[in-house]
Amino acid sequence: MARIVAQFSVLIPVYNGATFLAEALQSVADQTLEDIQVVVSNNASSDGTAEILDQWKDRLNLRVITQEKTLPMQDHFNAILDFVETEFYVLLCHDDYLADPDALLLARDALVAAPTIAAVYCDLLYVNPQRRQLAKRTFRRGHFFSADMAGAKTISTARNQFGIPLGVRHASLGALRYDSRFYYAMDVDLSWALSRHQDALHIPKPLIANRYGDTNMTWSLLSKARNEFLELAKKYDITVGPVGYVRLSAVNFVVSQQKRIFGLYQRLITRCR
Repeated sequence: MARIVAQFSVLIPVYNGATFLAEALQSVADQTLEDIQVVVSNNASSDGTAEILDQWKDRLNLRVITQEKTLPMQDHFNAILDFVETEFYVLLCHDDYLADPDALLLARDALVAAPTIAAVYCDLLYVNPQRRQLAKRTFRRGHFFSADMAGAKTISTARNQFGIPLGVRHASLGALRYDSRFYYAMDVDLSWALSRHQDALHIPKPLIANRYGDTNMTWSLLSKARNEFLELAKKYDITVGPVGYVRLSAVNFVVSQQKRIFGLYQRLITRCR
């Protein structure tokens, strides 16, 4: 199938994603926005990922990049960013999916209507491996919001206050890439950098489903959270101070325990399906 010039790219970095990849691709196929290019980077997967991609090659405007060896996560995500050819893009993890057929249409229309914004965000659904809804996260903020305010709130609450970008303006990305200093907070860092000198925009609808399961990397990265939030504060000129350090440590401990409880809840829901 010949590649079609599109306005919006969906970037899907995948490593051993055979269990969920087809769902992510189907959610793109279901979009009402028609001019979409899908770019999948297969990070030297050893499962059935390549076979699934072969099954989808004639069903989407699909470009597959095959890595010769498995790259570290940040390097892999940065590698796929180098293949953006369109005006707008979204990076969709292979185990997540677009939760509404109009998701990318809404993102595209918002970016076109507000040419000064760098990125569009939305509310989120948290789902288990069987797509059962675990929770809905709403971001109570205005239509336009400040990245510095969202970043500062992230540090004070020890929670990502940006969310997941639904649409990013390629011109705003420029040479920005994921910072190798961050793992747990890598998405926060890039979101903050993207919109630091421009407003970001929020659509108050759950348009992305973020999947939680036993293999979700959140659980293994929780131990890095506090130090990465402190590194974020340093990078973006947020003064923490001794009192702030103690407060951040305490808040981060509480949030980490809440997330671990959420993980147990996810396992219970999954086993009781």
